[in-house]
Amino acid sequence: MQTVFTNTCERMGRSQELSEFQYGTMIGCHLCNKSSREISLLLNIPQSTVSCIIRTWNRLGTTATQPRSGRPRKLTERGQRMLRHIVRRGHQLSAESIATALQTSCGLQISSRTVCRELHGMGFHGRAAASKPYITRCNAKCQMQWCKARHHWTLEQWRCILWSDESRFSIWQSDGRVWVWRLPGEWYLSDCTVPSVKFGGGGIMVWGCFSGAGLGPLVPVKGTLNALAHQDILDNSMLPTLWEQFGAGLFLFRHDCAPVHKARSIKTWMTESGVDELDWPAQSPDLNPIEHLGMN
Repeated sequence: MQTVFTNTCERMGRSQELSEFQYGTMIGCHLCNKSSREISLLLNIPQSTVSCIIRTWNRLGTTATQPRSGRPRKLTERGQRMLRHIVRRGHQLSAESIATALQTSCGLQISSRTVCRELHGMGFHGRAAASKPYITRCNAKCQMQWCKARHHWTLEQWRCILWSDESRFSIWQSDGRVWVWRLPGEWYLSDCTVPSVKFGGGGIMVWGCFSGAGLGPLVPVKGTLNALAHQDILDNSMLPTLWEQFGAGLFLFRHDCAPVHKARSIKTWMTESGVDELDWPAQSPDLNPIEHLGMN
């Protein structure tokens, strides 16, 4: 029969067990006047563990497991591994669903509260999911092909691209979820609430661009961004930036696949103005370095 020595001074960890024979050998060596260091080297057991077991034997006359305070853990190491596996396979599962899955897979009956506590101990915490464009398998394949076709580009080639994008800013407050720390009963405390106004409070959309030569202007979009408004931005802001940064040199202009960018009038304008566009895969904001300039 095997027992686990659980004194707090033992450093071997919960998962490593000592046999009754090892306990008896340690005490026998101790009675033969061997030091804890010699016993440690002889049995290949940490010296701190040997010393702790000998002190317990001198004090209690036994090496048996002593009663521990508190309720024992509901989940074994196998249960914890299964819990981690379930969460990895379904990040959006509720605590109740995870508890049910544990019961189905390994017969463990634990509450959702225990599930949350165990997950917190593993480093998992509930957070608001980040919102990002849906990328289909076809989109992902196109992105990979786009990257492979340009992996050999030099720094100078990348510097010759004018990156552009639009972004909307809320005037009244952030459109995202706001988290606060509060106590029970502080639901409507002024510091724990986010003021709201009817119709969202309004916002402003801006267009911006940059290249390896520097930043371009930040242009407010007046009214709705349609093909006519976008062409006005291209005429009065994008073209002057191209002339200023690249002159008569080579360049490529990047904008995404938004419908307003692909309008027939915009394509005609690009051809007549001699602006070469950078081929761009759909749903690929993560490939655009302008995202790191705080545009979104």
